[in-house]
Amino acid sequence: MKIGTDLVTFYNPAFWRLTTQADITNLARADGRAFWTRILDSLHEAGITGIEMTFPPFDQMGAVAAFGSEASLKHELGIRGLEVWSCFFAALDRMPAGHYASTESQILTEVDAAARFLCAMGGSVLVVGLPCRQTFLSTPSAFIDLAFAAPLCGLLNRMGFAAARHSITLAIHTESHTVACAPRDVDLFMLLTDPRYVSLCPDPAHIILEGGDPVALITRHRERVVAMHWKDATRAMPVDTPIDTDIHTRHRAFFCELGDGRANFGQLAAQLGHAPLRCGPILELDACAQPVPVLRRGIAFIRDLTERRTP
Repeated sequence: MKIGTDLVTFYNPAFWRLTTQADITNLARADGRAFWTRILDSLHEAGITGIEMTFPPFDQMGAVAAFGSEASLKHELGIRGLEVWSCFFAALDRMPAGHYASTESQILTEVDAAARFLCAMGGSVLVVGLPCRQTFLSTPSAFIDLAFAAPLCGLLNRMGFAAARHSITLAIHTESHTVACAPRDVDLFMLLTDPRYVSLCPDPAHIILEGGDPVALITRHRERVVAMHWKDATRAMPVDTPIDTDIHTRHRAFFCELGDGRANFGQLAAQLGHAPLRCGPILELDACAQPVPVLRRGIAFIRDLTERRTP
């Protein structure tokens, strides 16, 4: 079985023998080729096959610039037995929802570029992150209701259309504390988006952080699940957790290695066996200090689970 990972795995200064995440960005700018060579070599050493590109400096533009062209990047991947499976599209989760209408043309241009890249690399899924909710009881109040979701889902449909023109599937990522992670919110976005153009990339750990049941959610929507981030979490975060600029960093205290948390991966794997997956399992280790051994343990966990399920 081929197994992949999201490159957020490498967003830990300790792996780079640095002090801050800003130092990682500076390192990538100073010597992109050395930066990306270490990432690709580490993935190969760990036994990973698939890659999900993510936000800078771990994005596709940085990788292409480091090696000079898409063809050169594909060569570097090929000699290590690596493949690009997916890209994370971060534009929406870093922009206030009220700005989408005025920037839709730019958003669709960026979707087209990402989908073209994935097509050229042999990839299949463009994973999209959505904006954060507001902190519970903050003012002025804001609700994730039909009035809020309908315009955003219209944009997602158009993004999905732009990606599909290059045979790439757009999939909503269930990131905790965004507008599409709590089970009811996912149900709303699945209802309002066109299943021909918008699919789902669930993340069990984030669903757990929102107090949800990943198995139940994926069971309801498995016909739209085209990829899954394999990640585990120990418990839900309080509903009144402050949602601010470091919310994603604070999630990490609740994450754990596969099998050490609440996710039932046996039941999840059973559901995924009936889903229209477009890639293999994607391990997601947020900012891991020692990614190679942790990735190896994740690979062993998934393969052991698969072997136990095989008649």
